[in-house]
Amino acid sequence: MGAKGILLIVSGLMCLVGFLVIYLGIRKKQRCTEPAIAKIVDIKRSEDTDENGKKSYSYQPVLEYTVGVEKIRKTASVSSSRRKAYKIGDNVNIRFNPMKPKEFMTEKQKTGAFTGVFLMVIAVGIAVVTLIYA
Repeated sequence: MGAKGILLIVSGLMCLVGFLVIYLGIRKKQRCTEPAIAKIVDIKRSEDTDENGKKSYSYQPVLEYTVGVEKIRKTASVSSSRRKAYKIGDNVNIRFNPMKPKEFMTEKQKTGAFTGVFLMVIAVGIAVVTLIYA
């Protein structure tokens, strides 16, 4: 198998990953239907260092909400590079999965459709360029 075959396989895999990102995000949104209000109880900070040694930070809110008698505390999937984007004590509107209450989405959380479509477009572009020029 030559370079052309490898590039076509890579673009096919990228297309598959893009589709999965879209599908899983939509399925999660369909499962998370029960509205609730969660409180930001902590801020989780993550550090990343680039190849030049420059550090950057991202911040994720840790949310706490109650379903029935169970108190659930989980880190949200949303993040920001700005520390002041989240404030301890603030309320956040969420929707949780009634069958699995620890699974939730915030109102700001996206399904991943843009990312999935972007990956698929790049994959198709790679395939087209490979078929035309390789």
